[in-house]
Amino acid sequence: MHAARPTLSRLELRCPPLPQTLVEAMKLLNRPDQLEVKPITRLVERDPVVVARLLQIVNSAYYGLRRTVSSVERAVVLLGPVSVAGIIVGMHMLQLRTTLPGSAMACFNRLAQHCQATAFLARHLLETVLPRLSGQTSVGFTAGLLHDFGKIMLIYNFPQEAVGFYEQQRLQNEVQARDERHLEQLLFGCDHTEAGEYVARKLNFPDVLVDVIRYHHVPHQTPATSEAYMITPAVAVADLVARTMGYAFTHPLTPEQCLEHPAWRLLQQRYNLSDWTPRSLLTHLQEQQEFLDQHVQHLSLPNPPQRNRRVLSTTHD
Repeated sequence: MHAARPTLSRLELRCPPLPQTLVEAMKLLNRPDQLEVKPITRLVERDPVVVARLLQIVNSAYYGLRRTVSSVERAVVLLGPVSVAGIIVGMHMLQLRTTLPGSAMACFNRLAQHCQATAFLARHLLETVLPRLSGQTSVGFTAGLLHDFGKIMLIYNFPQEAVGFYEQQRLQNEVQARDERHLEQLLFGCDHTEAGEYVARKLNFPDVLVDVIRYHHVPHQTPATSEAYMITPAVAVADLVARTMGYAFTHPLTPEQCLEHPAWRLLQQRYNLSDWTPRSLLTHLQEQQEFLDQHVQHLSLPNPPQRNRRVLSTTHD
């Protein structure tokens, strides 16, 4: 275990340099109800890499389109401007790896893939339980991408210590999330949810994303007045499910460990789910494995590492 760092004021956390395109995407996400196709299309067209990845995503088997989409504007219409703004944000967050030492690459890439998987699963989960509220599902995708933004900030500010810490955590299967956050506080002076909330506010992230970053491990504490009140439980569950499907950052979960988490009960309560049990929802999400792998591959810069997948049995409650 690392020696404890003297308590760090969150005021000392450095914000990474952000590309102008990312800043503009964040501004647009502050007004999701007013987000239109044209401004997002213009934003995408500035970056050929984003264009290529966006067209890969919209033409993937997940969407099942009969004709290939080659127009950026058509892709934005089909995916929705809020989702595309989230993709822009996620891809530019990936580029933060260029500011890190080579020793942090593997750790950062594993974290990025976990966030991409959580985003896909959060959106799919919300589409399942809220099929008519497309705005919520799109925001859920972006919230999933950014839920562990605080870990990105800790790696950015303390690459050597953070990488060493998270690599050590990966080898300790029994450590709980609350224990990991306590150890982060001892080492860095704040845990990743606090670090993420602090930097996200400094960067003027939308309030809904700030609250998901802050409360995704304790979704029951999300203020009832927050825009994230309904989204945080879905992101929390998506985070857990990603860890059963080969996309854990530190601690993989078995399906049974995943189902024991209180976030499932909270999700049922918030959405008044009567047609779904936690087990049937988990089974449904795990059936998306092929589409999930394609999604992560489309958004990732490196090739996905070899993973050990944990599959749910077919027994039902």
